[in-house]
Amino acid sequence: MYRLLKIFLFTNFLLLAMLPAMAQGEQEAMMWYEGFFQGMKGRIEKPLAARQALLKQAIAEQNRAKEATLLKEIGLLHLTRAQDYEQAMDYFIRSLAIEDSLNLKLNQIFSYLAIARVFEEVGDFNKAEQFLTKALERNRPLNNTRLHVMILNTLGRIRAAQGKRDEALRDYEEVLQFKNEVDDPKAEAQALFNMAHLYTQETKYTEALAKHKESLVISRSIHDRQTEAQSLRDIGELYRLMKNDTKALANHVAALEVRQALKDKKGIAESYNHVGAMYYQQKNYQRAVANLQLALASARDAQDQPQILKSYEYLSASYKELDDYKKAWEYKDQQQLLHEFIENDRNEHQLLERQNRYEIEKQESRIDQLEVLKVQREKEFQTQKKLRNFLFLLVGLSVVVAALVLYLYLVKRRSNKVLEAAHVMMHQQNQKLQELNATKDKFFSIISHDLKGPLNSLTSFSGLLLNHTDSLSKEEIQMLAQDLDKSVKNLFALLENLLEWSRSQTGNIEFKPEPFDLGAVVEENRALLKAQAQAKHITLVNDSAGTWPVHAHKNSINTVVRNLISNAIKFTPDGGQITAHLKRDNGQVVVSIADNGVGMSAEVMQKLFRIEAKHSTKGTADEKGTGLGLILCREFVEKNGGKIWVESEEGKGSVFSFSVPPEKGSW
Repeated sequence: MYRLLKIFLFTNFLLLAMLPAMAQGEQEAMMWYEGFFQGMKGRIEKPLAARQALLKQAIAEQNRAKEATLLKEIGLLHLTRAQDYEQAMDYFIRSLAIEDSLNLKLNQIFSYLAIARVFEEVGDFNKAEQFLTKALERNRPLNNTRLHVMILNTLGRIRAAQGKRDEALRDYEEVLQFKNEVDDPKAEAQALFNMAHLYTQETKYTEALAKHKESLVISRSIHDRQTEAQSLRDIGELYRLMKNDTKALANHVAALEVRQALKDKKGIAESYNHVGAMYYQQKNYQRAVANLQLALASARDAQDQPQILKSYEYLSASYKELDDYKKAWEYKDQQQLLHEFIENDRNEHQLLERQNRYEIEKQESRIDQLEVLKVQREKEFQTQKKLRNFLFLLVGLSVVVAALVLYLYLVKRRSNKVLEAAHVMMHQQNQKLQELNATKDKFFSIISHDLKGPLNSLTSFSGLLLNHTDSLSKEEIQMLAQDLDKSVKNLFALLENLLEWSRSQTGNIEFKPEPFDLGAVVEENRALLKAQAQAKHITLVNDSAGTWPVHAHKNSINTVVRNLISNAIKFTPDGGQITAHLKRDNGQVVVSIADNGVGMSAEVMQKLFRIEAKHSTKGTADEKGTGLGLILCREFVEKNGGKIWVESEEGKGSVFSFSVPPEKGSW
């Protein structure tokens, strides 16, 4: 099973390591393939040497997919640049053999297209059609509509060359059915252009003209000037066949202008010849000669023998009509010589084509062998699949039997585990109840101890005021009022902390985080407690400027800051200084409240923040503490996703710090 999984993963990896331009998808693969036919000019040596070097590297690395790609690229260079069809076919077959063994369907499609192109070049349209049909079959499971349209356009051209006009027409009509799905204007224009040619061959000039005009509109919309010129030329010829010389001449002139803009020498020669022929038919021989001379010059420059031959033919006829028999005879003589040369060249080309076709057909047996091997592999795969299914069934039955045995064992074991888990849960609940009970005891101990002190003070001070008002001086009454105020404030702070702590324990506080400026909260509390600090001549400093955006429960964090500053005031002597500082550390915003007060020992620091080890110390001015302030701070900070800690040394002051999560995206 593991081995099958490895094979599956490896095959998928190879599918991703296809042709360089194919790596991004089928559309890029089409551009890669068509690029070889668009750039058919230039020398073959440098690109061929570069790919041969890459091929050696791929073979050394045993990268079979890359090797197949490079073999195909080398074959396409031989096909397009050197017209060496035998060499091209050899490389395509080698590439196809590798792709077939790796089941690279998309790569195989382009190999079949390339082989079909070779057969088309040597004039074997029947074989070309066979391989294009194979390409369509390979594309069917891939369901690539754009590639399907590309193959159909090529197949229509091949069938038209064989005289299978009805089949070719059906291919082009199918291309047009996909125009909305594919959105490929160039393919649509090509299909319309080819359909127009079929209608022209059938002398259906009106239908042909309509298709050419549709193709012309699309070519102009996508700025395909070359196809635009060809459509204008063919429209001109259709108007000539329909005896509309004015429109025929106008379209040939329009085609000439486009070709002049493109600097297409062959096209310019063809258009001048058409214009010259039109003037000849109109018996305007002088203008015919002028255009034919321009056509001849362009054709000679482009070495386009058919257009040179046509120029000679019409020049000879035009000069004859102008009674210039000498020039008429000279061009007629040159026409005859060129015609014989072209015929000889055509015969040699046909002989070479037959030789190429013979050599290529010999190589076709290798493709047949690949098909046989493929069938054999498929049979082997089916046999292995049946064997694998049988093994899976056998393993499945074994698993079912083992599962039944295991189930019975697990049922018994699960029952034992349920009992054990229940026992453990009861033990944990007992421990939790004991802890809660201990917390409750501590809580009531704090209430009973800390409430008694302030209340006793209030009772004593109020008794003095009630019973000895007449005997007390104004200064003594004022002193008693100050002591009474301190006791009331201390009692209020105790009750406030007790209330906040109890609400946090019972879940009545909803810790809903929100974005706010922590720097502003620190500054507000500094301003709030400034009067309290000034009573002891203590300086409160906030040395963190700017905004400090955080994401937390604002009210609870406000309580933490207020408690820490109040504690610092309590334990800082007269004339001291308390500094609030904010910084960023490890992705958190850290607030530090530093004082130069009495400090504390390591033993005392260990008791802070813990209710079971509640610790309360009088301040430097005998201020009483509740013992719950720091416990409340720890609860609130942790519920906001932060931490709280203290650094202190006796006689040198303390630094209380806590962290808060920052607002997302703030830094």
